[in-house]
Amino acid sequence: MTRTIDTCEWDLIIGKKSGASLADLLADGQYAQVLRSDVAGKVFGREGLSQDIGATQFISSAIAKYLSTNPSNPSVEFDILCVGVACLYSFVQSGWTGPVLELEPEDILPLPYQENAYELKKNALEALVEDGEEVYALTPKPAFLQFAVTILVENAEKLTLLKQRILDNPAQTLQDGITEALEATRTQLPPLSPSYKELHTRLHLESALVEHYYSQDVKALKHIEAATQSSDFKWSMTGALGKRTKFQTFDVAQLYVMAESSVDEGVDGGEEGKGTKPNTLALNDDTLLETIEFTKKEDGGSVDPDKQKNLKIVDQCILLASCLNVKNTNPMHGLTAEEMLPYIRRVLENPNNWMVHTMALLLRTRIEGAKSRTIERAALQLQALVDQFPLSDSPTSERMHHFFNIFIPPKWEMECELGERFVSLGVTRSALEIFERLQMWEHVISCYQMLEQEKKAEQVVLERLEVTPESPKLWCILGDLRKEVGCYEKAWKLSEGRYARAMRSLGAYYFRKSEWVKAIECYHKALAINPLFENAWFVLGCAAMRAEDWDQAVRAFSRVTHIQADHGEAWTNLASVYIKQGKKREGWRALREAIREQYDNAKIWENFMFVSTDLGEFSEAIRAMDRVVDIRGEKTDERSLIDEEVLEILVNAVIDGTKDAKDVPASKYAAKAANLLDKILRHVSTSPRIFRTAARFARSQNDFKESLEYEQKAYRVLLHAPGMAEDEELFKAAAEGASELVDALVGLGPRKQR
Repeated sequence: MTRTIDTCEWDLIIGKKSGASLADLLADGQYAQVLRSDVAGKVFGREGLSQDIGATQFISSAIAKYLSTNPSNPSVEFDILCVGVACLYSFVQSGWTGPVLELEPEDILPLPYQENAYELKKNALEALVEDGEEVYALTPKPAFLQFAVTILVENAEKLTLLKQRILDNPAQTLQDGITEALEATRTQLPPLSPSYKELHTRLHLESALVEHYYSQDVKALKHIEAATQSSDFKWSMTGALGKRTKFQTFDVAQLYVMAESSVDEGVDGGEEGKGTKPNTLALNDDTLLETIEFTKKEDGGSVDPDKQKNLKIVDQCILLASCLNVKNTNPMHGLTAEEMLPYIRRVLENPNNWMVHTMALLLRTRIEGAKSRTIERAALQLQALVDQFPLSDSPTSERMHHFFNIFIPPKWEMECELGERFVSLGVTRSALEIFERLQMWEHVISCYQMLEQEKKAEQVVLERLEVTPESPKLWCILGDLRKEVGCYEKAWKLSEGRYARAMRSLGAYYFRKSEWVKAIECYHKALAINPLFENAWFVLGCAAMRAEDWDQAVRAFSRVTHIQADHGEAWTNLASVYIKQGKKREGWRALREAIREQYDNAKIWENFMFVSTDLGEFSEAIRAMDRVVDIRGEKTDERSLIDEEVLEILVNAVIDGTKDAKDVPASKYAAKAANLLDKILRHVSTSPRIFRTAARFARSQNDFKESLEYEQKAYRVLLHAPGMAEDEELFKAAAEGASELVDALVGLGPRKQR
């Protein structure tokens, strides 16, 4: 071996040939050859007889024996590493990248294990369960992942994320393990240099995708920025004039991504521009253009969006990660989709890598599936992506080269997504066929319910229970259909207290029955097994609020916001609990987070206004009232537009120069108060209290003429109030209004307007 072992290991990660025979086979995508090699024979103990123990135990003993005959030999250790990576990549090829792998896990083990292939798969599925979350039952060749975990204990950062992807839900244990492993790897990387730029970039990308999976979007963005810096990748979102339809006669501004990869002297540029292209369907619409037609630049002063240079594959991965971050950090509506599309278009311009191009096409189908003119292409493209996996139209090595730098779903999830797309189009029968083939029973039940065949749904579950009578998941589904507590309790008993979903379902049942204490107890048990369910924490917090267990509610809602920082309802409820406890400052901070996530919710803004006023945060209170007026505006009756008492308090604070929470005189906010009053008065015509408040404010600003006008408006409202002549209270109010108007005329009439 001409290169050092450390260098070979780094080359192995980025798919570069290093001169080591097994590593070069991995780089070429020849995983079966690696697993049939002599080294693999020693790792899997094919030369000896198996003992009466599990496969992973036997592999561990075989590795120990092999290492004992070659003590302190780095080459032998590197070869074992290659065998473990081959197991990992074989699992990925079977479930994610394709094409079909003509090798079964039992084929690489001694004969006794080959004769028990069913038991081998069954044991692997059971061993891969984490935090009570079941593995997808039809996961292809899961034993390969189990073998990889056994061999590659030092490289757990990749293994645990893949293990997480085949579970039903996120698991806290795996998240902790992944994070620790990535941090450990980061400390071992060679210094950043042209030779190792891609290595550093890939690590940051993998870290970003992990944070993306666990909804830690702020952390994900930091890693994306670090990856961009490591790769020396220059890009920006900008705009240019162009046309999007065939009959458009004028240009409008269009978003696009301007991007340029760095050029590294003396470093192999990889295979940019040499990749194969997945089946990409044309739009063929009678109105929309296939791509944006940008206006040609006559002066040549800036870069033409249509004539940008090719990008490195790893930089394309950075753009796709940035696109995912845009989706996660914004509400899913038209503007978000328009912001995501430029990233995807820039990647699709250059089909450098089959898998990366597939990921870009998948993201495009998700966006186009929500638009009437592109929904057909989206469904057909998704079908084409599903159909291409078993085909050998691109090398295995190309598909694997950047697999860990994109967030491509496994093939069964992509098929499930196709089924969900059919459901959204109303093709429920076709979707049902897909879900039945995938054995995704919850989706099957949902389809039967949409078809109004409740009895058939229950029959399907009962038939499956005859096959696997001890499946906690099926018992929970049956409980959902029958609304029977006994089904959830049986699921919990069958799992020996390890199936968290059973307790979550039971907790939800008691919550609907308003049995708060029982609901809290059930959710505690479920979250003790897997604490990564923000919805379970949220319902626990709601139950604690109903039970007036404020400390418990604070812990629950705080945990929700830790898991998902943009959970607006959790921030709102947390604020309510703090205020109930008399902790107004903490409640104010929570409401400030809530309005960021629920910007168009007038009620939350109003609550923020009340608390801000109580705490002397006058500037924030004025801002909140201003936002309430914007939201309610013409949609609301003027009597419920704003709280008149709060407006009066704020205006009086500005007039009197009352010091706020930061010890700043409120008179400093006079301009904001003036704008707020102007906005309110555009919607008000029958409130004497608001007119008098405006009159006092105008007087404080030496605008005497305007002050008198508002006083007159206040009096006219009182004078013309319906029933004033018969109602004593209304008559007195009108009389007082007349007296105040006279006083104002006497006091302000002789003054000169400045």
